[in-house]
Amino acid sequence: MRKILSLLLAAALLLLALAGCSQAQKEEPLPESIEINFFYNEPCGACHDQINDFYDMFNTQLENVKDKYPYDLQAYNVFQASASDKMYTVLEGLGYPEELISSLTYPILTINGKAYLGTDSIQESLREAFLTAGEDLFENGRGVYDPLEERTVAQQLEDYPLEKGSATVVYFYRLTCEECIQTEEEFMDSLPEQVEADGKSYPLQVVRINTRSGSNNEILQAFFEAYQVPEEDQMVPIVFTSQGYLAGYEDITQNLLPQLEAGAGLNFQYPG
Repeated sequence: MRKILSLLLAAALLLLALAGCSQAQKEEPLPESIEINFFYNEPCGACHDQINDFYDMFNTQLENVKDKYPYDLQAYNVFQASASDKMYTVLEGLGYPEELISSLTYPILTINGKAYLGTDSIQESLREAFLTAGEDLFENGRGVYDPLEERTVAQQLEDYPLEKGSATVVYFYRLTCEECIQTEEEFMDSLPEQVEADGKSYPLQVVRINTRSGSNNEILQAFFEAYQVPEEDQMVPIVFTSQGYLAGYEDITQNLLPQLEAGAGLNFQYPG
C-alpha cells in the first residue's frame, strides 16, 4: 500500500512539474527594453550619410521622450551578409514572406512587432511607435506585439476586462494626436472616481485603448460598425458608452459627464 501511495504521489508531483513548465513557456517575461532595428543598404564603405541621417532623425523625433523608456537601438547595413540575414530573420518573424523581403524599400525600421518602410514612413511614425511600445511594455504590461497571432476582436477585448457594477466609458486615443493629448490632460484625467446615476453612486471605469497598439484599430473599427458611426465622426479621440458615442474634444468635454449622470455608463457591453 505504501508503495502504491508513493507512486501516486510521485506521479502527481510529475504532473504538477509538467504543468508548471507549460505555464512558464506560455508566460514569457517582458523585455527589459524596446528593441529597435534599423536596416539600410550602403555599399560604400566610406559613406555614412544614411546612418548619420537616421541618428539625427532619431534624436530629433525623440528629443524629449527617448529617456522615458529603456531601448536597444541596433543599425544593420544589409549590404553585409550577416546584417542581411538578421533582417530576413526579423521580417519573417513579422510575417513578411521571404520572396517579398528582397523587394522592400529601404531603409526599414522595426519596433515592437511592426515594420516601417522608407524614410518618410519612419519619420512620420517613429515617435508614436516608440511611445506606444513603451506604454505597452512598461505601463500596460502587454508584451511585444505578435502580428502572426490571429485573434478575433472579442479575444483582443479580453485585454480590457469590464468591471461589474461600474459605469463604463471606452476611450480611444493616439499618443501623438494633439486633440487626444488635450482631451486627456484637460478632461479625462480629472474625471471623478464615482458618478451619480439613477440615485445611486457607481465607480467609474474608463477603458483606455490606444488605437496604434498592436491590432487595436480593429477594435475601433468594430465599435464604428456596431454604433453606426458616420465617416465624419470616425476619429480619435472618441468615447463610447452604453447609449452612444461622443467624438472630438468639444463633444467629449461638454457632454460626457451629463450623459454619465443620466445613466449612459450603466450596463455597458462590448460589441458582438
